[in-house]
Amino acid sequence: MRDPIFEPIIINKLKIKNRIYLPAMHLGMAQDFEVTDQIINFYTQRAKGRPGMICAGYATVDELSGNTQNIGAHDDKFIPGLQKLSKAIKDNGSLSAIQINHAGRYNFSFFLNGKQPVAPSAIASRMTKETPKEMTADEIKTTINSFAQAALRVQKAGFDAVEVLSGTGYLISEFLSPLTNQRRDNYGGSFENRMRFGLEVVKAVRDAIGKDFPLIVRMNGNDFMPGGNPRAELQEYAKALSDGLVDALCINVGWHEARVPQIVSCVPRGAFSYLARGIKEKVKVPIIASHRINDPKTARQMLDNGMCDMVAMGRSLIADPMLPEKTRLGKEKEIIHCIACAQGCFDNLFKLKHGEWYLKSRKVLWLF
Repeated sequence: MRDPIFEPIIINKLKIKNRIYLPAMHLGMAQDFEVTDQIINFYTQRAKGRPGMICAGYATVDELSGNTQNIGAHDDKFIPGLQKLSKAIKDNGSLSAIQINHAGRYNFSFFLNGKQPVAPSAIASRMTKETPKEMTADEIKTTINSFAQAALRVQKAGFDAVEVLSGTGYLISEFLSPLTNQRRDNYGGSFENRMRFGLEVVKAVRDAIGKDFPLIVRMNGNDFMPGGNPRAELQEYAKALSDGLVDALCINVGWHEARVPQIVSCVPRGAFSYLARGIKEKVKVPIIASHRINDPKTARQMLDNGMCDMVAMGRSLIADPMLPEKTRLGKEKEIIHCIACAQGCFDNLFKLKHGEWYLKSRKVLWLF
């Protein structure tokens, strides 16, 4: 019987064996930006479940873009660790990608040895309670090049694809949004100008990695920020990205400071698939939908109904790394489902904690 989950898909020239995409999730497991055995073990277990592609990360593009618990991609010295990670994923059954990102004003000076975070404009963050430094024109150019060089390191490390994060309230989406971008130069004002930074980042990445290396952008379908980018603007941005620059778009939802629930149990399964479809209808590249897709039935419905071309299943594969294989083998009743409590994953990030997971008698025990 046909199962849309296990129909292959091609992104650029890369053939992916199924439609399950493990999206990048900040694990807080790196040490001084270095890939650790803990990170290797985490992704090895998920690769054994054989999702079509695993996207690790996020990884940093410069010293202001993240913290030491993030995977580093901002220096050549991190390439050996990245190579080890890409090899572990591919040797165990999945294709590998890594997400690169700059946190912008969502970074904390605490993590930067007292340095001020940077952003398009000096507008305080409700999340960090800090006011960032407005980037100069030279700093913008340097940061664009940093994205490109980080992507090149990802390619050199043997990953099958690279993803650029362009949503969630991080730096690129800060340039996009009128809430956080009040510049009066070529990077501010009109939406055409506010798109400029993101498009220049993606173009620089494309130029660095070449036309045949798969490039994915994760972007918002809706910021859920009053006064921010409306859906129509984000769809216009998606069209600009897909016009010869990117090979696929992964559709995210909301900013971290948005007041709309996004990942907890009160949100219906597949609730935000309409945002993926809204962009899919505007572009010709594959669309990956995300958020609250924690069971094969929901994934099938979304794929069959044309809402998306792939499904991102993150916490679902934390709860049960073997979900794809159990689905393929007709053992869906054995799947251990994520219950969307957000307590063992997202909540603990703000406590600088991460989980150790042990599967025993079909139970998942989280130890912190």
